[in-house]
Amino acid sequence: MIALRAEGLSLGYDGAPVVSGVDLAIEPGELFAVAGASGCGKSTLLRAFAGLLPPRAGTLLAGDEPVRGTSPDRALVFQDDALLPWRTARRNVELPLAIRGVPRSERRARAAEWLARVGLAGQERRLPGQLSGGMRQRVQLARTLAGAPRAVLMDEPFGALDAQTRAAMQRLLIEVRDASPATVVFVTHDVDEALLLGDRVAVLAPDGVRDLVDVPHPRDVDARGAPEVAAARTRILTALEPVLEAEPCAPRP
Repeated sequence: MIALRAEGLSLGYDGAPVVSGVDLAIEPGELFAVAGASGCGKSTLLRAFAGLLPPRAGTLLAGDEPVRGTSPDRALVFQDDALLPWRTARRNVELPLAIRGVPRSERRARAAEWLARVGLAGQERRLPGQLSGGMRQRVQLARTLAGAPRAVLMDEPFGALDAQTRAAMQRLLIEVRDASPATVVFVTHDVDEALLLGDRVAVLAPDGVRDLVDVPHPRDVDARGAPEVAAARTRILTALEPVLEAEPCAPRP
């Protein structure tokens, strides 16, 4: 079974097209990266997979079922951590579990478990304003994975972090992903990040997927300089070049 599928997918806002002709099949448990120029449909595609944007045309499936709205099986992670400032780290992680009616004792245990897994044991009672940007993103990641979604949709979640914190969050994602069977779709404009994290990289343009690249040695930091990784990088950049040289992509509303 395919985890997420798009066939002839076209998306847009208020009658204005953003991306069209998208064909993708994402495997269960895959960490699938989507790269492309800013404004060329990456975030729009994630919103559609999350059930927040209906297709203008084409087919969009989660498993064997059409995507017709939001679902706890598909969790969206934003660049902005979107934490509630009046709730502690633990209570932020608990929130989606509480909405789903998970008993208090279970949701507290799951929140504590995932906060520990992302390196925040002992920080459970801190408010978001008392945490650094990287720590807030760790809370967001814990909140997402505590809900045990089948698919995690990540919209440039590390883009606003400094280089050192971003590298730490990349390592953390690699580590905690092993503790979760979820399929991950990771949007980024950073080709090196896509190559580090992705099993495959789709190069997205307004007219669909320009290339789909299998990544050699995914999540192996030591393999970054390998010739086959360099070849994959060149292939991605070659697919991106016509998009970057074309007219600017339409901004998302």
